[in-house]
Amino acid sequence: MYAAPHEIREAGVIRTDVVPGRQRLILIGVAAVITVLIAAFAVGRGVASDTGGGSSAAAGPTSSPPSGSGAAAVIQNFAFSPKSITVKVGDAVTWTNRDGTAHSVKSDDGSFVSQDLDPGQTFTATFKTPGTFAYVCGIHSSMTGTVVVQG
Repeated sequence: MYAAPHEIREAGVIRTDVVPGRQRLILIGVAAVITVLIAAFAVGRGVASDTGGGSSAAAGPTSSPPSGSGAAAVIQNFAFSPKSITVKVGDAVTWTNRDGTAHSVKSDDGSFVSQDLDPGQTFTATFKTPGTFAYVCGIHSSMTGTVVVQG
C-alpha cells in the first residue's frame, strides 16, 4: 500500500518528506551494504600474494611449487627483464616487482595471471608443457615479455 508523503512545517516552510522514516532507514541500509560490497571487491582486486597465483590450466603453466629448476625475471623501469626467458618443462619462472608502482603478469592465452604486485612482491608460474607463452602487464599494456618452454 502506498503511503502519502509527510508534510513537515518548519519556520513557515513546508517540506515534503518523500521517503517516510522506516523506508528511509531501509534504503540507507541497502546503500551501505552495496557500498561495502563494492569496496571489498575493489580491495580484493588489488591484493597480491607473495607466493604467486594463477590458473591451473592443464596444457599450460601453473602456480604450484616448482618441480624442476627455475628462472627469475625482474619488473623494473616499466619493463620485464629479461624480455624473453627460456626454461624447460617443469621449471618455474618467478617475477619480482622492483618498480615503485604496482604491476601484474598476465599471459596472452590466460593460462597464468597474477594479482597486482606491489613493490617487492613476487609471482611464480610453473610450466608443464612446451611452447611459447607471451605475457603482458595487466596494468601497463606496453610492458610485454615471453617465456619459451622447451621439451
